[in-house]
Amino acid sequence: MILEEFDQSRKNELTFYGESVRLYNETLPKPSKTFIDNITGERTDIPAKRGIDLRICSFNECVNFLADTRIKKSESSMAFVHRIMAVRFSTEYAQSRDKIDTRYKMEYELIQSKAKNEMEFLGEVGFQNMVRLDNSLTDNRSKPVINRSGIVKIVRK
Repeated sequence: MILEEFDQSRKNELTFYGESVRLYNETLPKPSKTFIDNITGERTDIPAKRGIDLRICSFNECVNFLADTRIKKSESSMAFVHRIMAVRFSTEYAQSRDKIDTRYKMEYELIQSKAKNEMEFLGEVGFQNMVRLDNSLTDNRSKPVINRSGIVKIVRK
């Protein structure tokens, strides 16, 4: 299954769709950059960032991305990749989800059972207390509030 295009004009929205666009951009590879500071005249080198294009990659590329410890990944981005794998590669994900990482077996079963091909489902993982479906990362002092227009705010108690 192929995901729809991520609308880059909505990446600044505080909605589930906007968060899915930001998480997608976070996983993309970035080329190296070099620039010279105008004030001090010093050269600054920014190394290339490894990543993956989740819209066109294969299942094995996703698994290798998750297994590569040299790439820094947040819990949100790992959960985002797992949700995309559950949507795009449903049969492969069902067969080998337990082999990817055995610590989160319950979480992977919940992801597979609730998988939907909607950007809102994919973007939920970017907000506090919504990263995991098994509530293992839930903080009781904060609560996500969603208003009628879909804007998400995190309210601390």
